[in-house]
Amino acid sequence: MTHFLNHYTLKYTPLSPLHIGTGDSYEPTNYVIDDGTLYEFDTGAVVQALTSNDRKELTKIVGGKPDTQMLKAVQKFFYDRREALKPWAINAIPVLDGVVKLYNSRVGQTANHEGGGNQVLNKLEIDRAAYNSITRQPVLFGSSVKGAIRTAMLNQTNKGQSLPLIEDRRTGRKRKENNLELQQRVFEFRAGKFELDPMRLIQVGDATWDARDNLPTAQVFITVNRKKHKVVDEHGNERKSQAENNQNLFKLLECVPPWRYRAFGAQLTIQQVNSLQAGSANSKLPKSELRFTIQHIAKTCSAFYLPILKAELTLMRERGFLDKKWDLNIQVLLTAMADKMLKGQVFLLRVGRHSGAEAVTLNGVRNIKIMKANPEYQQQTKTIWLAAQTKDQRTDLLPFGWVLVEVESGDILETDWSELRELCANQHEDAQFWAEKHTQQTTRYEQIRLETQLRHKQEEIERCQQAELAEQVEKIRLAKEQADQQRRASMTEQQLQIETLTQHLQQKQAIKVREQIGGPLYSAMRELINQASEWSTDDKAQLLSVAKQILELIGAGSNKKAKELLKNLQ
Repeated sequence: MTHFLNHYTLKYTPLSPLHIGTGDSYEPTNYVIDDGTLYEFDTGAVVQALTSNDRKELTKIVGGKPDTQMLKAVQKFFYDRREALKPWAINAIPVLDGVVKLYNSRVGQTANHEGGGNQVLNKLEIDRAAYNSITRQPVLFGSSVKGAIRTAMLNQTNKGQSLPLIEDRRTGRKRKENNLELQQRVFEFRAGKFELDPMRLIQVGDATWDARDNLPTAQVFITVNRKKHKVVDEHGNERKSQAENNQNLFKLLECVPPWRYRAFGAQLTIQQVNSLQAGSANSKLPKSELRFTIQHIAKTCSAFYLPILKAELTLMRERGFLDKKWDLNIQVLLTAMADKMLKGQVFLLRVGRHSGAEAVTLNGVRNIKIMKANPEYQQQTKTIWLAAQTKDQRTDLLPFGWVLVEVESGDILETDWSELRELCANQHEDAQFWAEKHTQQTTRYEQIRLETQLRHKQEEIERCQQAELAEQVEKIRLAKEQADQQRRASMTEQQLQIETLTQHLQQKQAIKVREQIGGPLYSAMRELINQASEWSTDDKAQLLSVAKQILELIGAGSNKKAKELLKNLQ
């Protein structure tokens, strides 16, 4: 029975560091590196981890002029508080020792100076690999895989032909085909007839992370540029590439680590339309000879990418760049997969950043622009980008982007490839050590988070209780003030004057100030007594009581003049 849709499972094993970017990056204001680990945090972590004083200081820093000094201050602020932030990290990945040293030497610092002394801030951005925003695990886009497959299928169909000259419709002059025209000619489709493109019959889904271990899913590398062939000056000294000479022209890349056994899994679907007619003027199907089977795809990809891999390995060995252990493992793998490759059960691809111009151009068509004072076009690039631990490293380097793809029919149960699994497992001693250490840290950090959350909860309860108490005190104060106002409203003028004098006495008593005869308090008392001749007996009695306390306060109880003054109230 013929199926209209043939489904296949693809299992991807990265063989070298793999980076497929999205334009996103880690900024040194939302990560810190410490003890060989990058800790990513968000604004929620800042709120939870920092004290109120720290938050005030951060607000003060970011409230300043948005210039280089402010950015350096923010970087240093977070770096100095890394111990507080680490337990609240939303992501943690290992980084190589060289990256740690680079970060420590540059965080919060100036990378160099432009002409005129202007500072150039080294922002220490790390380009992120594509990831699932929910699981935070890497993703391998189906479009990247399909693009790599398309290049191999175009190369095989083109059969090494060079670009023909065509007449430009606008100028009428002869010129070489552009990229789109090449694809339309080779795959026999045209603008407005994209349904004739044979690759439309092939759908490749995004690959999700499928590794069944507790190892880290990413690692940070430094990209370095090296000349493919040794060039010496008149003194016999090797000339470095322009990128190598520029101390700041390198990148920090988050990559999927190499040798992760079947790290990704995805579905590939091929529409089976051989029973349908094609080739007529009104047909909406690619020609039958351009309908690719999974075996054809696998064998074609290996035929295209395997020579590129071998050539790159040879070049890197000759230049002394290649990591010897990695080289040995690749040779073991190539031998082990030879029979499967011939059967179309496995194939090689190269995808992602720094795949090399040779892997994205066709044989016979390849015409790579070499950037120099007078740009020129050649069949090969002059330099190669490699994955390193330090920016000055020239040995033990790795290429980027090599992936082994296994093909399984949708009707066949998954089978283990023990030789590949064991080969991969032997490469992760450092990763396993990091994972065990991180697991211990995670347990400790969970306890720290719990304790901090409980403390914040208690502080919140106390703030609420204080607010409630303050509200009650304010209510009492307002009630007392209202009652006092009502009481004073019912008092006579004489009573109000006596009360005022009493309050002055109490103030003096409270601060223990010794008044003298003739002082302000005594003068106020005397003036009030002189006005009291017409007061009621009760008011006079009350004023007399206050006057005696005043005289006692100033030590004038036996003073003759004072006694004479009090007789006016008796």
